[in-house]
Amino acid sequence: MKIIAVTGGSGCGKTFFANLLVERLSKTVVLPLDSYYFDRPDNIPSDQYDFDGPQAFDFDLYHEHLECLISGKSVHMPHFGYVSGKRKTSFSEIDPEEYLIIEGLHVLLHSRIRKLLSYSFYMESPLDVAICRMCLRDIKNFDVTAEYRLKQYLKFVRPAYFEHIEPTKQYANIIVKNNYDSPLDEFVDDFLLNKKL
Repeated sequence: MKIIAVTGGSGCGKTFFANLLVERLSKTVVLPLDSYYFDRPDNIPSDQYDFDGPQAFDFDLYHEHLECLISGKSVHMPHFGYVSGKRKTSFSEIDPEEYLIIEGLHVLLHSRIRKLLSYSFYMESPLDVAICRMCLRDIKNFDVTAEYRLKQYLKFVRPAYFEHIEPTKQYANIIVKNNYDSPLDEFVDDFLLNKKL
């Protein structure tokens, strides 16, 4: 099994890039870190909770599931409900495949995960572009206002990016510049043509 990491800040195109890889690589599964949030404490409202810091994620379970997949075992990937702030009772069964793509804000943060990787991409976008993407995405998907998302950006997303996410760029095999009009599909095609994963 080859494990490919896709990371970067919020709104930089991680999920889109991962999906481009899935379309082009046969026998591929994705294990998004966003499925491995801890439950939000009941005493903290969603607008006061930091979903972007590393402390919000269950890295122990994530690493356990990675090890299981590497060993040829299936895992039950949790589902997280953003409205409730809790894990759902449902799950997705993930079977080992030739390629495993791990995608998320902090997938390069811990050395125990980095040492499992075959290749890693760090997605980098201008902050104004990333903020616009993030707002448009969350307004559409989570029925929040632009004011709500921008306040979350200033309070949680921006600090987490500079403190925890951007420093992991040093561990990536390649930094992918993703501006508002970057042809990522062409980049992926060229990369796969010239680099064997």
